[in-house]
Amino acid sequence: MKLREFLQKEIFLLPGLVGLGVFLYALIYTIYMSFFRYKLGFTEPTFIGLQNFVSLFNDEIFRTAVFNTIYFVIVATTLELLYGILLASLLYWSKYRYLFLPLMLVPMLLPAVNIVVIWRFLLHPDYGIVNIFLKSIGLSPIDPLNDPTWAMPTIILMDAWQMTPFVMIIILAGLSTVPREIVTAARLDGANKFQLTTKILLPLTKNVIMAVLLLRLIDAFRIFAKVQLLTRGGPGIATETLELQIYNRGVRGLEIGFGSAMSVIFILLAMVVIIPYMIMVIRGWRR
Repeated sequence: MKLREFLQKEIFLLPGLVGLGVFLYALIYTIYMSFFRYKLGFTEPTFIGLQNFVSLFNDEIFRTAVFNTIYFVIVATTLELLYGILLASLLYWSKYRYLFLPLMLVPMLLPAVNIVVIWRFLLHPDYGIVNIFLKSIGLSPIDPLNDPTWAMPTIILMDAWQMTPFVMIIILAGLSTVPREIVTAARLDGANKFQLTTKILLPLTKNVIMAVLLLRLIDAFRIFAKVQLLTRGGPGIATETLELQIYNRGVRGLEIGFGSAMSVIFILLAMVVIIPYMIMVIRGWRR
């Protein structure tokens, strides 16, 4: 009877265990192939040890891709978190938040293709709305997507425009769970809205803020679609990222060894960034 009860409960874990097994197999195989020189359909796998990793770190394009990925993750996540906290705090105190909230969530609902089309139209050097406005006030038109200095910041702004509503709605939900009795008592003691927000509401939703930061860090590494559709890594290599490099060399170029080595580095980089925040979140939940 106990065995039957155990199977009836644990059988629901089977799909998750199967998925975990497939992931672990793919991960182990990727690590294994990273030690080989192998171009699919052209050469046989040849064991070369760490040569793939040495070649990658001597490659200027790859180093630029690593820097751009880290730059995007840090700046985009920080911007989205700060702006999301600001918007959530403003909406918390607004009487009309149920009117504004659906409109502010629209960018988050759009797929990457739609986002790219919108921003290409906004920033087009000839008929984009931004340049039409600049010309109307006597300023020179801009073309940030073809400017190595401004291409990556433009992608960051695009990502922030789309994903800040996600941060905002999660933090707003956390603020809404703070007992009204605490807020009422603080207001009776003379606290204004700014003091209530910074001294009471936000500290009490610290775990929610840490959790949404972790989610955005994880998701920020997956910027392939936006970069590929908007700039394809250009101009030059100004917006080249690790995901784009893996796609170009491992998928399109069929360089399985190089692609596997880059994937291993990508995973290690993500773990270095994400694991400290994950530990902080878990510790916060236990308190």
